[in-house]
This record gives sequence, C-alpha cells and structure tokens, in this order.
Amino acid sequence: MLRAVTFDFWNTLFADARGREREVLRASILRDHLRASGLEATERAIHDSLRASWDYFDTVWLREHRTPPCSELVGAILASVGATLPPPAFGELVSRFERLVIELPPEPMPGAVYAMPQLAERYRLAVICDTGYSPGSVLRELLENHGLLAHFDYTYFSNEHGMSKPDTRVFVHTLEELGVRPTEAAHVGDIQRTDIAGAQSAGMAAVHFIGVNNADADRSTADVMVRHFDELPQALGGLTCAGC
Repeated sequence: MLRAVTFDFWNTLFADARGREREVLRASILRDHLRASGLEATERAIHDSLRASWDYFDTVWLREHRTPPCSELVGAILASVGATLPPPAFGELVSRFERLVIELPPEPMPGAVYAMPQLAERYRLAVICDTGYSPGSVLRELLENHGLLAHFDYTYFSNEHGMSKPDTRVFVHTLEELGVRPTEAAHVGDIQRTDIAGAQSAGMAAVHFIGVNNADADRSTADVMVRHFDELPQALGGLTCAGC
C-alpha cells in the first residue's frame, strides 16, 4: 500500500517564471559589490562569470551528485572575474544571492496549494530538492509563505546533506525519516535523470510531472505521467492499486 509521497521542488511544487529577472538583478548586485570594493568588471565579464557559475554547478551536480552551496557558486563567480572580496563583503554577497528567490519569488504550481491538504490526509509527505543559489532555509521560508510547509512531514534540501538526486541515499534517508519502505512510496518530479531514475533506483514508484517541464517526457521510465495537480490523487491511487 502506498503510504508516502515525496515531491521535487522546482518545476513540480513551484513554477519559476522569474529566473531571468533574478539573473539580471544578480548581475547588478555583483557589479555594485565589486565597485564597493574598488573593483571594476565589464558587462561581458559579469555575464560570463554568472554563466561560469552555472556551468560549475552543472559539472559538480552531474559528476559528484551534490549541489554546490551559494558560497561555492559565488567563489566560482569571483574566480571567473579574477576578483576577491573581503570576508564581510563576500558574506553579504552570498546572503543577498541566497535570498533573491524571496525578493523575486516563483509561484506555487497551479493546484498545489489546494492538493496538499488532501494528499496529507492520505499520505506522509516530503520534499526532496536539489538546491541552487537558494538554500533549504530560504526555500522553507518560501513554502511557509504559501501555507505549504505544514503539510510536509520532512524536507530534504541537498545543501544541508552533501548529497543530491539521483543518489539513492537521498531517497532512502528521506523515507527513513518518514518511517516507510521504498515499496510504500512514490516520488513526483520533472527530470528523468534525477527524479524518475533516482526514485526508481531506490525502489520507489515514480510519477513524472510534466506541467512545466516536459523535456524528458519522450524518454521517461515513470510509472505514470501527470500534467496537473488535480490528476495526482487518481494517479497515486492507481499506483496503490498496482501494489506499489
């Protein structure tokens, strides 16, 4: 019997249409912090340094199955422009980058706010999120701002544990916190490599959510695919009937 459901964060619980805005603001903040320390960088250098930080993130994420914390990403940015900042300025820059997602927040996926109380009555719920610039402490704040946090029995954010999806230890640890076996759980997410394959490798069922990101739909190995949150109760019920 299905007893627990875990959810990816980005493009599953939250739809983000403000990533470009945050990147523009990130460039402006970086420029201001460099100038405050007597350093100048061209617009091109700043753009390239931000791009370099995402390339660095992807390399670490893919090869090491962990996500670099914001401080590590800021270090990559400064290395790209050949700059160093004194510790107080560095810490301030990291903090500002971490909280940009609060200043320019994403929106909950349509239907998610209404679906969670219903799902929480039937299942133990958890978040399993690979973090980027914003750490778990900030993303929990975002969940709380929309009344979602209370519905989750556990929240796993990769920056707090040194492991990211698809490492099976991420899923196993979360299920141990929920007190359920992998065969009693399903994971809902949008990426085949991390969410679907990762959950299935841990022995869980997998629900491929394609409401925002359907790039992996053609090669998905998920047990079921859904486009809207109002489809989830029936999809999860079908997994229960299938004996997962």
